[in-house]
Amino acid sequence: MKRWAPYPFVRISLSFIAGILVYLYTGREFGYSLELLAFFIALYLVLYLFSRRAKTVGANTLTGIAGLLCFMAGGMWATDMRTAAHQPLHLGNLSGVPAYYVGVVNDYVVQKPGYQSTVLQVAQVQINGQWQAAEGKVQLSVPHDSEREYELSYGDRLLVKGAPIPVAPPANPNQFDYRAFLANKQVHHRNFLQAHQFQKLGSDPANPVLYFSIYLRRQLDALLKESINERREYGISSALILGVKDELDNSIRDAYAQTGTMHVLAVSGLHVGLIYGFFAFILAGLKRTARQRVVYTVIILSILWLYAFVTGLSPSILRAAFMFSLMTMAMASRRQYNIYNTLAAAAFTLLLYNPYYLLEVGFQLSFLALLGIVYLQPRFYNLLVFDNWLLDKGWALFTASLAAQLATFPLGLYYFHQFPVYFWLANLVVVPAATFVLGSGGIALFFSWVPLLGSLLFKVHFGLTWAMNEFNLFINQLPQAVINGIDISVSQAWLLYTLLLLFILFFAFKQLRYFALATGVVALLMVQEMAEISVQQNQRSLVVYSLRNATALSFLQGQQATVVSNTALTPENYTFNIQPYLWHKGVQQAAQLTLNGAPHSGISHAILPDSNSVLVWQGKRVLVVSKPLKVQPLPNFEVDYVLLTQNVRVKTEELKPFRFKKLILDASNAPWYLQRLRPQLTEAGIAYYDVTEKGALVVEL
Repeated sequence: MKRWAPYPFVRISLSFIAGILVYLYTGREFGYSLELLAFFIALYLVLYLFSRRAKTVGANTLTGIAGLLCFMAGGMWATDMRTAAHQPLHLGNLSGVPAYYVGVVNDYVVQKPGYQSTVLQVAQVQINGQWQAAEGKVQLSVPHDSEREYELSYGDRLLVKGAPIPVAPPANPNQFDYRAFLANKQVHHRNFLQAHQFQKLGSDPANPVLYFSIYLRRQLDALLKESINERREYGISSALILGVKDELDNSIRDAYAQTGTMHVLAVSGLHVGLIYGFFAFILAGLKRTARQRVVYTVIILSILWLYAFVTGLSPSILRAAFMFSLMTMAMASRRQYNIYNTLAAAAFTLLLYNPYYLLEVGFQLSFLALLGIVYLQPRFYNLLVFDNWLLDKGWALFTASLAAQLATFPLGLYYFHQFPVYFWLANLVVVPAATFVLGSGGIALFFSWVPLLGSLLFKVHFGLTWAMNEFNLFINQLPQAVINGIDISVSQAWLLYTLLLLFILFFAFKQLRYFALATGVVALLMVQEMAEISVQQNQRSLVVYSLRNATALSFLQGQQATVVSNTALTPENYTFNIQPYLWHKGVQQAAQLTLNGAPHSGISHAILPDSNSVLVWQGKRVLVVSKPLKVQPLPNFEVDYVLLTQNVRVKTEELKPFRFKKLILDASNAPWYLQRLRPQLTEAGIAYYDVTEKGALVVEL
């Protein structure tokens, strides 16, 4: 227990996190969290009084354990309180379907191609002609077809016609679960609106501070767009300085992601750390007397929170600003402080405010990266000593990048399925460059009102941003710049972190038992990998995907696959909808062909006289119908699946001569077509599978 004595907030935070995880992963319907919290508080008080009288180590230990159980129960209770779907007035618990609803825009407005997206906090709904109070968040998408920069603004009060619909689950196997992503933000409904479906009733911002913060950020973003003519450089500048990613070019975004420098484009702890480090260095001499330390603290805190205000008070910035504020106040007070306690206190405070932050990738990566830098970087740095100032600073930056990458390595593999090989080289240049880009952009915005000086500063800022982009593109074009297709499970991610922890313990305490345990973890990982490869080598599957306005099938055998589509798939469509399943199955790169293209080995492809297609693979036959049926099947002709695509004109009686096991309707068909065809198929007694309702059809052979 003495070893834990200097880390009270570490114990408290870990217990609180354990309570959150217990609540999330043992069922969110547990309704007795408050009673459980009251029980443990009562138990703690009883044990505390007993320990005061007994005055034994055992009694104190039991009291401490009871106290930690209080925080664990507190984590469960706080999570229950923040779970909006449990509230009786929530949209998911209404007795009827709303015809209208009223709410307030309660989030940033994000620009997408052709539309804008935001979140509406619902206040009232109209059901059966009666208005009633309601709660819940709805993700709204509205068309952006006017000359206005933004169709909606934070605080707009809207009247919406129609009912929001529950967020749909992933349409394809292993696809990113957007429903779970929104649910962690307490958003369970969506609504895609046309211009005539909503009306602004006024402005009623829930948080005036956030309202003015977003307004200021919009003004500064407009100034950047006016001053930087190149779209690529403007997108990087706006993302890096203000956190606005609306105009970020996809190719440059991918380049930053694949070089391991994407973190510089998301305003986060890195940016706050850069600003903090710069001004702490400038004001280092202002800490001699108590009064100077007060001035130093006020200046640093003012700068940090001004930057947080300018960037829209995003959660990632608030996390970092809060943590550095604690560090600054501790140093200024000349009290002894522990960086691990500081990190734990920041995490506890943020999770107490919103326990669902724990499920955000940014929260996990930022705290793990900081832990890596705090613990591992000094140990890596002390391995080599350089007399040259430049080499010393370069080595410090390299070791910081290495420590952060090592601490986040398992999570990076789990979430992003890739590893940037040249992260060390990219971060060695990009992080210092980002410092200059951030500083030059801030100075240029501050002096933008000065006629010649403002223009000159923006040119310098543009040049630095252009050079940083070009360097990233150069790194991305190096051989084997990124290793893609790495698919690990949650258990494997935990095993990798266990392995990392055991190696840290081995080097810290020089005890062979930790190395032996690490060897055991490596053996377990190897056994898992060999078992997975053995299964993958014997797998066969046929998948009909759910792609809007497109037809796509994959034929998989072993670790080889072929994707067949009606037209060439866009990289985004393939990456988002199809690639995750193939990577999960061990397929690094699938062959792609179109229905009108050349046949591929292993797949027999015949085009019928009426321009429809028959695909034969592993004894399975798929009739793809995209044109009206004008041929009659032979008496002994039987297919496994008939796939109706592209709103093909077909009557149910035309399908009856064909012998098939299942009829499939894919997402290339329009909603009106499916609504008309479904009852006809049901009436004719034809069993069908609609991928727009049930998701992709996966047939494991």
